[in-house]
Amino acid sequence: MTEKIQLRNGPFEPEEARALLDRQGCGAVLFFDGVMKEVLSDGSSVKKLGWDFYEEMAKRTLEDLRRKAIDRFDLVDLVLIHRIDDQFPGDLIMTLGVSSERRKGAIQAIAWFMDELK
Repeated sequence: MTEKIQLRNGPFEPEEARALLDRQGCGAVLFFDGVMKEVLSDGSSVKKLGWDFYEEMAKRTLEDLRRKAIDRFDLVDLVLIHRIDDQFPGDLIMTLGVSSERRKGAIQAIAWFMDELK
């Protein structure tokens, strides 16, 4: 079975997440691409983004969030590919995909997952 939560070193294409998502019987398929900003909401500029974390624990936490989102919003599937190497403005950081029989749960799940992730 292909992992639905992937932490990656290096760039990836959003289509990779799209290929992982189970869509069978779904009326809603949504994706969110997170891109590194150059200027934050407080006006400060960012030249580079790096990550400092314990990979095994991060993966477990993300798997738990995945399971909660699937249960809470009645999703068919949820996939996440997230870069863990250094990124620069304009780089694709992550792609999150959800599928559901109905659009309301899919839309809510994307917002909820991103709030929990941040």
